[in-house]
Amino acid sequence: MTESPSLARPEADPEELTLSWDSCVSRTLVHRNAVAEVLLTDARALPDGRFLLAAQWPRSYATSATSDITSDAGSGSGERHDPMLAAETIRQVGLYICQRFLGAPSTSRPVIRSVGFQLDNSAEPVVGYGATDVLCRAEVHDVRHVDGVPWPVALNVRIQFSAAGREFGSAFGRVRVLSEEEYETFRGPNAVAGPVSDNVHRRPSPTEVSVPSPGDVMLVRDPSGTLLVAPADLRHPRFFDHPSDHVPGMVLLEAARQAACLAGASPGRLNGCHMQALRFTEWNAPVHVECAPAEGGWAFQITQGGDTTASGTLSFAAMG
Repeated sequence: MTESPSLARPEADPEELTLSWDSCVSRTLVHRNAVAEVLLTDARALPDGRFLLAAQWPRSYATSATSDITSDAGSGSGERHDPMLAAETIRQVGLYICQRFLGAPSTSRPVIRSVGFQLDNSAEPVVGYGATDVLCRAEVHDVRHVDGVPWPVALNVRIQFSAAGREFGSAFGRVRVLSEEEYETFRGPNAVAGPVSDNVHRRPSPTEVSVPSPGDVMLVRDPSGTLLVAPADLRHPRFFDHPSDHVPGMVLLEAARQAACLAGASPGRLNGCHMQALRFTEWNAPVHVECAPAEGGWAFQITQGGDTTASGTLSFAAMG
C-alpha cells in the first residue's frame, strides 16, 4: 500500500533521521503536568556543547488571534503557528538539556532568567493537517560552575529552528539552576501567596488585545487607567498547566504583547522578542506593565512595588 500524498512527510533534513517525533519526552523534565503541553519528542547530544532536539508544534496551540501574515513563501492560506511556540520551545529546551544531559538532579529548580526569539515570516512552516515537525539545533555557552556542584549552575542556550530542511527562526535563553534549598531561600514567604483580587478593575476585550477568547486576556485597568497583569483564567491550559508560586515568565511575556496591542501595535503578529527577568514577580502585590514604541519595535517594563521585575522588547510583522 502506498502512503497517501496528503499524509506524506516532507523531505527530511539528514540530521533529522537520528531523531524521533513519535512520542514526547518526560513531562517532568520540561515542567509540564499535561502530556499535551510537552513540545519536545527526542534529543541527541553532539560534541562541543551542541544538541539536536525534535519538537512538534501543534496546530491547536493558540494564544493570540493573529496567525495570518503577508508572506512570499507561496503558501496558499499563509496560516502560521502561534509565535509564542518559539518562546515555549526554548523554555522547554533549556530545562530539558540541564536535567537530561548536564547532570542537574530532578530535585533541582531550573529558572529561566531570559528568553527571546526571532522568526523569519517568509520561511515559517505553514500549518498543515497536523503538527509540524521542528528540528532544533541547540548550543550551550557561557556555562558557569561553582566548586562542589557537579552540574552547571547557569548557562545560555541558543537554538536554530528548521522544518522540512528550511531554517525559519532562532531563539535564546539563560537558565539558572537552583537547588531546592536555594529556591526555598529565594522564595521565602512569597511562595505561599495567592493572586490579588481584581474585581474592581476593567478588563480589555479579546479583540483589543488580539486573543481568541476572554479567558486569554492577561490584563486589567485599575481605576486610574494603569495596566496591571491579572490573568482572567488562572487555570489556562497554556499558561497555568500547573500551579506556580510566582507569576510565570510566559504570562509576563504575553501580558507585554497585549499591552503593546493596547498601545498601538495591533493589528500585528509578534515575530521577535527579548525578555529579561530581573527577579521573581509575585502574586501578592499589583503588577504594573507599561509598553511604548522603541527603535525597531516596542519596549516594555514590568514593575512591582516600584521595582522592575522584568523588561524587554517586542517586534511585530505586518498583517496580510
